[in-house]
Amino acid sequence: MWKKSVKKKKVKKPSNAMKQKSMIKEALLDLNKEIFNINKEKKNLSTEISQADKNLKNSVELERKLQQKISKLTEREAFLKEKRKTISQKEEKLGDRLSKIQKIKTELDDI
Repeated sequence: MWKKSVKKKKVKKPSNAMKQKSMIKEALLDLNKEIFNINKEKKNLSTEISQADKNLKNSVELERKLQQKISKLTEREAFLKEKRKTISQKEEKLGDRLSKIQKIKTELDDI
């Protein structure tokens, strides 16, 4: 009897080049993921910077408006102080006149 010879199929082990190719593909996938994450973070930071710029511009504008208000209030304060001084001087003069009138009235009453 003849024995059939059975050929065993050789299971091909991945060659060294195939292993390297697979590793390179994995590395490229990892790098692509990392690049995607970096771009995402970069976009987020750009958005934050943009918001900070807007906030800074708003703060500068608010500061300018408040400085203008302070300036107007300072001018008004100076005007009111001058007016108070003038009224005070008029009050003193009026007091002097009243006291002179009172003195004259007293003298006339004595006559």
